Amino acid sequence: MKIKLPDLKIFKKKDREIPKSGIEELSIESADKGKKKKTVLLCFVGVFVVLGLLAWFFALAPILALKSNLQEGQTIALEARQGLAEKNLPFLENRILEGAALLTDSGQQLKKMSWLKVIPVVNKYFANTEYSLLATEKLLDAGILTIEAVAPYADILGFDQGENEAQGEGEEAQDRIRFLMETGPELAKNIDAIAQDVWEAKSLLDRVDPKYLPENFRNQPIKSYFTSLKEALEENLGFITGLKPALENLPYFLGQDEPRTYLVIFQNDSELRPSGGFLTAYAVLEVKDGQATPILSQDIYDLDARFGRRIEAPRPIADYLPNVYYWNLRDMNLSPDFVASMDNFYQYYQTIAGTREVEGILAVDTKFLSSLLEVLGPIGVAGWGEFSAEPDERCQGCPHVVYQLESIITRPLGTLVTDRKAVIGPLMQSILLNMTGSPAEKIPDLFQALIKGINQKNVLFYALEEDKQSAIEGLNMSGRIKDFAGGDYFHLNDTNFAGAKSNLFIEQEIEQKITVEKDNTITKEVKIKYFNPAPASDCNLESGGLCLNGLYRNWFRIYVPKGSQLIEMKGSETEPLVYEELDKTVFEGFYGDKYPLYPAGGTSIVSLKYQLPFRHNSDEGFQMLIQKQPGAKNHPYRVCWNNDCQEFDLASDKVLDW
Repeated sequence: MKIKLPDLKIFKKKDREIPKSGIEELSIESADKGKKKKTVLLCFVGVFVVLGLLAWFFALAPILALKSNLQEGQTIALEARQGLAEKNLPFLENRILEGAALLTDSGQQLKKMSWLKVIPVVNKYFANTEYSLLATEKLLDAGILTIEAVAPYADILGFDQGENEAQGEGEEAQDRIRFLMETGPELAKNIDAIAQDVWEAKSLLDRVDPKYLPENFRNQPIKSYFTSLKEALEENLGFITGLKPALENLPYFLGQDEPRTYLVIFQNDSELRPSGGFLTAYAVLEVKDGQATPILSQDIYDLDARFGRRIEAPRPIADYLPNVYYWNLRDMNLSPDFVASMDNFYQYYQTIAGTREVEGILAVDTKFLSSLLEVLGPIGVAGWGEFSAEPDERCQGCPHVVYQLESIITRPLGTLVTDRKAVIGPLMQSILLNMTGSPAEKIPDLFQALIKGINQKNVLFYALEEDKQSAIEGLNMSGRIKDFAGGDYFHLNDTNFAGAKSNLFIEQEIEQKITVEKDNTITKEVKIKYFNPAPASDCNLESGGLCLNGLYRNWFRIYVPKGSQLIEMKGSETEPLVYEELDKTVFEGFYGDKYPLYPAGGTSIVSLKYQLPFRHNSDEGFQMLIQKQPGAKNHPYRVCWNNDCQEFDLASDKVLDW
């Protein structure tokens, strides 16, 4: 059968041209469809490739690079910390420069990811990273500036200078003190730039939201590191800023142009008093070109005998020391603010005939003397014996110098011995002679002992000239009760109104619970536990025993924000008193007549509940300044803000931040 094919001529020209064969037509159509599929496929592949490249360039690669940089940065940070601990200045400088290069690369990687700013939640993590990198940059800048500034003083600070180690070799401590005195004002010029970088770093870290920080990374506690860094910046920024006026005035204080005369008071912190300890003895020092020379040393009771005035005892003395009818010089440090106490003391001191005019008052306690002897080793004092910082079992391991001083000063004797407390002057003279004559390599440890004494308020200074006092206050060396506009405030001040030196042995634990109520008012509950684990001393005067640990009578005050309302207080034998002082509200109580704190395991607990004078703003955090009492031990604290708790030993003034 023949198949008749259609006449192709019947198609008009306007129609598309038809192949001569239907088979050819099908082949061409299939080819066109295949080309379209390939084209579409290639387009999709191209889009995916482009998106992949974009994702790699703007997301995955930067993330991996940042992760790698963070790991490497951790290594550099650990090495830098080790270099700081070993005081290796060249190594530390090298690590800082490596960190700066790594930081530059991290910043470039982060820029590629800036598109993350538009993604909810993710933008929080991005912002944290950005602020952290910027803060790190400022801290590295501060580190480089600091290394450059302190390089000439590396040996004084105890840093290994590498190839430049010869500086200061063969010199004595006195030579390096003179060098610091002469160059201190020049060093002060570098402080502003360093302080500015540290301040900017702190400001940037304040913008980091801790809610979007990881708890850990590679077994490193990131969030706790962050908190510690913020606290360190907060605590050291004031010191760095205050260092400038102190360095500028260093030639004045060390008597470069003319001799300076200072009254040195020994505050016996074993018998704790408001400004640091019982005023036991005093000495007069003359300082010329950094060299200190004792002029005289006497018992504080001798000074009171020469005072000769009858000043009516103020209320606390009348209430809690009923057998003391007048206000003696030895009891004039009733204010927890050292400057306020010395204002009272010095106005009466200068009325005593024969006393010398002084430029300032330096107060030291047994903790500071012990720290100096730890560096110097045992020293002999002509006529008084040997003193050291070694533990003495006769006082439950207290430093030997403390036991020796108490034995000389307070032990009952069968014969009259005058000026027993005058031992302080010869002891300080021996310490000063050993310090200035020490080899220069001991300077770093002596310097650290001084810094520790200042931070922990075992060394205080009161200057008579206003501008010199401002320089001292910048170093937090003046024992002031501070203003704190940032939030809550707390200062516990204890006063030993007993005869024994029980503060050698008494321990304390302080707990605070801060609660935000439904109406945003803030309620605080404070619990203070006092306990004395040491056995009692022989306090019988007839036996001649050394009475160090006996019944404890305590006048206590809690300084809180002005306007706070006391809800209740427990643990006080007397009715709680509430009043305003030093621009704070004070809650006062007392125990010890009916229920003294006994040795050998005795415990006393004071608790109070009060409301702060301001409400909590839910959009803001919460800050609190806790100020340490001069002379007090580094007591443990536990402070909880809505069940978020921080635990620490209060070694110095501390700002808490939630």
